[in-house]
Amino acid sequence: MKMVRMDPPGSYCHYAAALDFIDRLHVQRFLEVGVGDGGLSQRLLARGLRGVGVDFSAAAIALTRERMNVEIGAGHYALFQQDLFDFNPDLSLEVDLALSMMVMEHVADDVGFIRALSRHVKPGGHLLLSVPGRRDRWSVEDETVGHLRRYDRADLRRVVTVAGLDVLAIRSVSVPVANLLQRVGNFLVKRNARLAPPTQRGQTEVSGIREIPFKTVFPSWCRVILNPIALAPLIALQRVFYDSDLGLEIMALARVPSRPA
Repeated sequence: MKMVRMDPPGSYCHYAAALDFIDRLHVQRFLEVGVGDGGLSQRLLARGLRGVGVDFSAAAIALTRERMNVEIGAGHYALFQQDLFDFNPDLSLEVDLALSMMVMEHVADDVGFIRALSRHVKPGGHLLLSVPGRRDRWSVEDETVGHLRRYDRADLRRVVTVAGLDVLAIRSVSVPVANLLQRVGNFLVKRNARLAPPTQRGQTEVSGIREIPFKTVFPSWCRVILNPIALAPLIALQRVFYDSDLGLEIMALARVPSRPA
């Protein structure tokens, strides 16, 4: 059976939650660190924004480059294969919004990660971060994709605050669909665990692009149910749980303080 890459239900909820935040901001240019397969960057470009993508994974860069070939050729998007802590392509680079989705849990120094990310944001601009939520739901997936930790809402608020940013909101994302599917996902990950790289860095490099049957790749007929129209009820339902503590993914919006006059 031929399997093709498709976004699972949780990803549709994730994108919608991110856009719920972003659509209320005044953003013209963005930076995404940890682009994965380019799904979120592509959605932002479709809204007329311009952006920069950074990832240290050569495989992720290749997938995103293929997906966004037109936008890159038009000069609307630039890609860099680099670690954020070493990223300095242009001292004048200042964006309105920096995003990092499900990346910070892979990094030993999470406070330093936020500070490094915020250095590329204009004063008064914003950061949008998402991380795995609920420490009590640590699982085999965390162990095989290079996670160092999960976060409770208070953990995420503390880390962002210590990094010197103003927390505007923290939301639980993909509830209840991710909660209902976690056991199924863990079963599929465990069945394919032998394919996971042996090192934490290697696991991190493929964490957002790994092909796991019926979790990240599906038979083509699944497009009938894996599309924004069919999943609209789940996308809408998650908004009821934004302020809950149930999220297996939590998302924070923060503001970079303005420089003193």
